[in-house]
Amino acid sequence: MKNKTNIFSKGLRLVLTIAVTSFIVSCELRPELPQPGSIPDANPPVADFTYIPTAEDFRILSFTNLSTEATNYVWDFGTNAVVCDLVDGVMVCGTETTTTAFEPYAKFEAGEGTYTVKLTALDANEAATTAEIAVDVIDEFVPLPVTILNGDFEDGQDNWKISFSNGWNNNGFESSSDGSNNLYDGTDNGSKTRGAKWNASRSVGSLASANTRVAYQSLVVSPSTVERTVTYILEFEYAIKTDIATDPPEGRIVIADIIEGHYSDGWAAYQETDRGGGTSLLHMEVDERLGKGNFTVVTGEFDAPESGEIAIMLSAITPVDVYVDNVKIYPAD
Repeated sequence: MKNKTNIFSKGLRLVLTIAVTSFIVSCELRPELPQPGSIPDANPPVADFTYIPTAEDFRILSFTNLSTEATNYVWDFGTNAVVCDLVDGVMVCGTETTTTAFEPYAKFEAGEGTYTVKLTALDANEAATTAEIAVDVIDEFVPLPVTILNGDFEDGQDNWKISFSNGWNNNGFESSSDGSNNLYDGTDNGSKTRGAKWNASRSVGSLASANTRVAYQSLVVSPSTVERTVTYILEFEYAIKTDIATDPPEGRIVIADIIEGHYSDGWAAYQETDRGGGTSLLHMEVDERLGKGNFTVVTGEFDAPESGEIAIMLSAITPVDVYVDNVKIYPAD
């Protein structure tokens, strides 16, 4: 009887082991079903990107990530390129051909040609899409685009402030609701937008005081080299009131300067301008009086310095209100 019980127990354990194993395997192989009440991902990720060659080497491309609804990214350059990175301002290229960086650099050693680059964008639900784009590598210099922050002054004085060690006001200008009718892209808004304003108490020159305001912003452009001069254009809109007033010796002028370098002290920066005793890369003084709300678009050219570091400064000398709007810098043709 004892032997029969042992045989039965062993047989039962074997059957249970097989049953449990079969259950586990079937669970692993069965696709996971949506939980009750779950909803589909309404906004799956979309992978997309653009690119531009760097100023130093046309074979090194800088990639801009345009993907939406994504949290993670995988770039695959195949056998065409290696991943690069800026380390302390120096471009360093390794041997990897894939990266999870948001916006990488890649060097196409073979030079000119058309290559396929893949970008996979994934969201938090692990949904993913892949974009395959044919990238053209051309031995042609393309200057860096320049983005002026708050160039339309819609955010008041943001990005235009700097402290002045000589005691001038650090607010840059007075915010105004009497800017140009044009939006930053040049289209007519149908009504006034916000802008920057100066008056007698905010002026430089013979009207300078503790209330003087000068707008400042640091920027980076493609550097000029011994082999190549890179030229950019400064563009802005301005308006000057025609009200009767006693003009200072300088008249009524709006002033724009491009200087080399980045500064932490506005007074040191101003001393680099033409009116501050230095030499600007570009110095513009405009004085057309068309009245409040009547804006004129003006442009000026300057050559980028070898450092690639520049700053823009805006000011005025005037007994009446003057206005500036839609400040832009872009490469010359």
